Amino acid sequence: MSVWTISAQPGTPGVEVAAELAARAGVPLFDRKALEPIVHEFSPELGDLDDVEGRFGGRLNALALAVAMNYGAPAAFRELELRRALPELGRKVMGEVAKQPAVILTAAAANALPDRPGAVHARLWAPQDWRVAAYARTEVVDRAKGAHELAHADHVERAWVRALFDVRVDDPALYTVVLDASGLAPDRIVEVLLAAGGRK
Repeated sequence: MSVWTISAQPGTPGVEVAAELAARAGVPLFDRKALEPIVHEFSPELGDLDDVEGRFGGRLNALALAVAMNYGAPAAFRELELRRALPELGRKVMGEVAKQPAVILTAAAANALPDRPGAVHARLWAPQDWRVAAYARTEVVDRAKGAHELAHADHVERAWVRALFDVRVDDPALYTVVLDASGLAPDRIVEVLLAAGGRK
């Protein structure tokens, strides 16, 4: 039974690869939109996932949280409890999804399923210049704006995965395969992932 997790650097074709892989493997795709209802089944009080993820790389970073804790701010205590609960919540959600063959597109899925038999954990990356050019084309922005937005997206992704599992999202040891999206077309990446999962 094959489960693929895809962690894609911002600016790489993670969405395209995940959709094509799921279609060709005949399995469901779980991206953020598909995962959110499952997350809320386990944790109904949790808010919007984009907001939660953004807080880890944004306004309530570790230093701000420590200062708020020192002053007894109720919001800080709630935030600390959330940070403690999220890793286990992530493992529960991924464990539920991985009961069937699936493609899971999210940065931290490999860390939530590290010992899952038959799982293929993939990381898509590309050189910075290539990602900026690809992002600028896709989002129809100039290169300077693209570089700025991509830097922010990179920061949020790194902070989110580190806060959840205390690992570097770009550590190749976390993945079964690491693929350079600047050197492989999306359909070729899909073929590699199908082969890695024992599919043709």
